Amino acid sequence: MQTLQLLSTALGLSALAGINLYLTVFALSLSLNLDWIALSPEMQQLEILGHPVILLVSGFLYFVEFFADKVPWVDSMWDAVHTAVRPLGAAFLAITVLGEADPTLEVLAALLCGGVALAAHTTKAGARLAINTSPEPVSNIAVSVGEDVVVIGGLVLIYQHPIISAVLVLLFLALFIYLAPKLARHIIATIRFVFFKLFSFGSKEEEEAELGRSLPLKARNQLGRADRLVWAVPITTGMVPSVPRNKSAHLVLVEQPDRIGVLVGGKSTTWLPVKNLEVHDSKGVLFDEISFFTSETDRGFDVRFYKHQRNIIEAIKKDLFRRSQETGENQMPEVGLPL
Repeated sequence: MQTLQLLSTALGLSALAGINLYLTVFALSLSLNLDWIALSPEMQQLEILGHPVILLVSGFLYFVEFFADKVPWVDSMWDAVHTAVRPLGAAFLAITVLGEADPTLEVLAALLCGGVALAAHTTKAGARLAINTSPEPVSNIAVSVGEDVVVIGGLVLIYQHPIISAVLVLLFLALFIYLAPKLARHIIATIRFVFFKLFSFGSKEEEEAELGRSLPLKARNQLGRADRLVWAVPITTGMVPSVPRNKSAHLVLVEQPDRIGVLVGGKSTTWLPVKNLEVHDSKGVLFDEISFFTSETDRGFDVRFYKHQRNIIEAIKKDLFRRSQETGENQMPEVGLPL
């Protein structure tokens, strides 16, 4: 039972360290120095955290993080720097909690707790990247304060009910494993959007773009033999039926009949007829987006482009508008920007 409580405490502290390592250590150190908590005999090894040097250093680092964590994009850079720091800090806390335990158990606990901290850190970093796509800073401050409250509340729960806290951590870990692919795609896509926004490689917006007419073999095989490819453009998926967001794909137009669709490896293609197609163009902070919808099928999807691909978006709109005029079906309303 004692070993189970020690492992439960180590797991709980690791999860909190993955969210905010410095606050976790500082709150523990401050509580020990002010006698807010009384350590049980099996937890006496945590007394080392009450050392004045640990209190001062963790307090200073938390002071820095308190402000860095509330500034858009600075928080994401801070998270990037701490990708290794937080799991290592969690592993140290786990070893400290276990004290003079069996060396094999210490190694296993350090690996497990480091992994839990990495999962918590990755979840936090991914959430912050999503929040940073919003131009207002209020959400960053609110989420940062909320995370601090979770850490303090989590420490209280660990102190009073360590096993319950461990169960919650294991449930979080199971949820994280289930959502990990989506989270990874989101983080990778956001990094790419940021990179191309900052460096703007490619053709300039004022230059007229030519739409490509070729596809990789794997994507080409997803087209039917009778489909005549008109153009194909690399995109990132937004809301596409039966397709995860933030996947690399191709937006294609085929003739006979004219259809526009999204080709994603291993997924069925979503097609919309060009006739009576509605096109909506919107500009975001990190990426631009086109939404397609047709009332005939009551279906639609949207796709995302890097910021330097504005001229490609204009070329797509121009081509679709021309085709709608040729068929006498000028049914392509545009929101914000006229075709």
